[in-house]
Amino acid sequence: MPGLTLSIKTVCVSLVLVLCIVIMGCTMTPGGSEGTIPVTPLPSATTSPVPVLTVPSDQSGRTIQLTGNVYGLSSDPSQGIDTFMFSIGLPANAPALDLTGMEIVFSATGRTPVTLTRGTSESTSTFTTTSGGYPVSVIHFDDEADISFRVKPVSAGTGVTIEVRPRDSEALTISRTVPVVISSTNVL
Repeated sequence: MPGLTLSIKTVCVSLVLVLCIVIMGCTMTPGGSEGTIPVTPLPSATTSPVPVLTVPSDQSGRTIQLTGNVYGLSSDPSQGIDTFMFSIGLPANAPALDLTGMEIVFSATGRTPVTLTRGTSESTSTFTTTSGGYPVSVIHFDDEADISFRVKPVSAGTGVTIEVRPRDSEALTISRTVPVVISSTNVL
C-alpha cells in the first residue's frame, strides 16, 4: 500500500510540474529575436477615397454622401460584374431627402451611359432603394439607403462611373475600376 500511495503522489506532482511548464511556456516569450511573434501582414487593399462634394448655398445640408463601400457582384465572374450595390446617407442635421424622383446614370469605359430610374425591383433599367431590406422613399440624416441595380456585365479592369442624381440635392459621382480578378463579391 505504501508503494501505491508513493506512485499516486509521484504522478500528481509530475502532472502539476508539466502543467506549470506548459502554462509558463504558453504565456511567456523569451527575450531577443526568439521572443518576437511573426506577424503575417494582410494584403493591402486598394480603396478609393469617399467623394467630397461642395454644397451650393441654396441646397445646404442636402448633399448625399456615400456611407460605405461600393460592391460589384457577379453571377458569372468570367463574364464580369453585373450588379452594383452601395449605401448613401445625409450629413448630420440635414433635412429629409425624397428619393422618389432620383435617377442614376451608369457609365463604363467604351459604353453609352445608361439612365436608371427608381423601381420596386432591380434590373438593367431600374434600381432599388432599401433600408433593412424594406423599400424606402425618403431618408433622414440618421438613415442610410441601400442602392442596388443590375447592368450588362462589366469586364475586368474597366472604369465605371455611377452618378446618383436626387431631385432636390447635389449629385453624387462615384468613380471606380473593376478589379482585374473578379470574384462573386468585389469591393470596388
